[in-house]
Amino acid sequence: MAFLPFALKAMLGACLFLLILWCAQHRQPRAAGMMLTFPAINGLGLLTAESADPVVIARAMIPMIALNGVLCALYILALLQPGAVLPSLPPRLKAVVVVSGCLVLWGAFALAVAPWVQALLVSSSQVLLFLGGYALLGGLATGLWLWLPVRPATGSRQSFVGVLQANVIRVGVMLGLLVLVMLLARHGAEAWSGRFSAFPLIPFYSLLALAPRHADHHEAAVRLGMVGSTVLFGPVLAIAFVWGFAYYLTALALPRETASAFALGVLGLLVLWSVCGVLIWGMLGGIRVLERRGP
Repeated sequence: MAFLPFALKAMLGACLFLLILWCAQHRQPRAAGMMLTFPAINGLGLLTAESADPVVIARAMIPMIALNGVLCALYILALLQPGAVLPSLPPRLKAVVVVSGCLVLWGAFALAVAPWVQALLVSSSQVLLFLGGYALLGGLATGLWLWLPVRPATGSRQSFVGVLQANVIRVGVMLGLLVLVMLLARHGAEAWSGRFSAFPLIPFYSLLALAPRHADHHEAAVRLGMVGSTVLFGPVLAIAFVWGFAYYLTALALPRETASAFALGVLGLLVLWSVCGVLIWGMLGGIRVLERRGP
């Protein structure tokens, strides 16, 4: 039975990785931007956590989720400014170096800043204040990014099966890395369990796969820019999901190891994931309407 959470997280993580690549390379690069921080692993982490208090784990996740959106945006901006950041490096090597720098920043934040932020997120009102502040800043940045003129991507579009066939090795590596991260989360304290459950493996692994392969790969740069236009707003949904789902699990008032608690937890997880999907779809529809009405 202990193997089941690992299998679920690994399979879901691989599916989310493929879905992000498919959206970015098919019709919805902006959907891929919001899905980079989709709370898939976060939700399963809360559902299968051995801790009796999911709210504590959620409090540890929230600042890391916000940081993930910021780091993804910084990575994309660095790659879209080839002459400003590490101009002497080839695009693929530059992507690896930038991701490595972002992961160093993530680790430093998790060690030095996240405990301080987590200590401030004691009540729901404080979490709502944090969420509102991030939503305001992220919304403004998203609006500015969307305001920039972008030439629509016109390259070939792959089917989902085609994306899977082209990324079989990447999926295998993703599964191995997911298992490693899950082991670290499983054997850590409550706070570190929450932080490792928000480790940006899927976002950065996806962004590495989407990075331009050479300096004149304009089509990939256009798609990456469209992914970046919504990446800062994805954590708003993820933070709201994590906090709401943690309180839902607490309200069940059932022993975590019982089948009924697990079944109700899965039901709540699926419902909240569906709500997130509908909200993403609605936001993207609103963006398309505004673009059609624009000059």
